[in-house]
Amino acid sequence: MFMAMLNGLRILAADISSAYLMAKAKEKMYTCLGPEFDDREGKKAIIQQVLYGLMGSYAQFHHHLCGELAKLGFQPSKADQDLWIRDAGGYYEFVAKYIDDLLIIAKSPMAILEKLKKPV
Repeated sequence: MFMAMLNGLRILAADISSAYLMAKAKEKMYTCLGPEFDDREGKKAIIQQVLYGLMGSYAQFHHHLCGELAKLGFQPSKADQDLWIRDAGGYYEFVAKYIDDLLIIAKSPMAILEKLKKPV
């Protein structure tokens, strides 16, 4: 944090709300619709997005978030795969992640967060 201050970088801690809804489901899943769906009751609905609580949800979200960070030019650190680094010309920007919690150190951390929060 001291190095961030010396380089004029800002620090943002964030939680990606509804994080698991951002990733596509890898497994083929469906459910039968209940009475709240009126005339569609009993029909099968295909689940396309991952759901919180499913075994593969974290893995799919992790894969999605890593892909988005890579698109933004970040690379995982060799020391810690949850620390992502980007050369911003004259300084480095960092994103540290833990499940759906992020710590972003950059000149404009909100711009990075907004790009990461875009729905699929």
